[in-house]
Amino acid sequence: MTLHPLALFVFLPANLVSAISRYRRHRPIAIRSGQGARMGAMMGLLSFTLFLAFFLVSISFQRAQYHDLMVKQIQQLSAQNPDPQAQQLLQWFTTPEGLVAVIAFSFVMLLLLCLALGSGSGALFGALRKEKREL
Repeated sequence: MTLHPLALFVFLPANLVSAISRYRRHRPIAIRSGQGARMGAMMGLLSFTLFLAFFLVSISFQRAQYHDLMVKQIQQLSAQNPDPQAQQLLQWFTTPEGLVAVIAFSFVMLLLLCLALGSGSGALFGALRKEKREL
């Protein structure tokens, strides 16, 4: 929660590589790309779940401050956009239903990003870490 959002692109793949390496110490068989992708998707899902839990706990303590910050940001976007339809939509986002929609959409996008990043990293690591055959 205290890290920059782009840290997800560094820490999730790094933790995934670490987890697969530890897994390989106990099971010395080669990991195929599909297995790496599944392991990465699971790690992405676990990372998203942990982030969601921390977010929900932190928001329960600072609900009013978070609401005010979101409304302020949306109003600034609305003031910068000359299109009346866009302004109307952005004003709808300041309603309680609109804020829930924005937050839900953001969480779905974050979940998809975590799954894609985890799966891609796992598949790539599985493909690059082929076992060398002994002759």
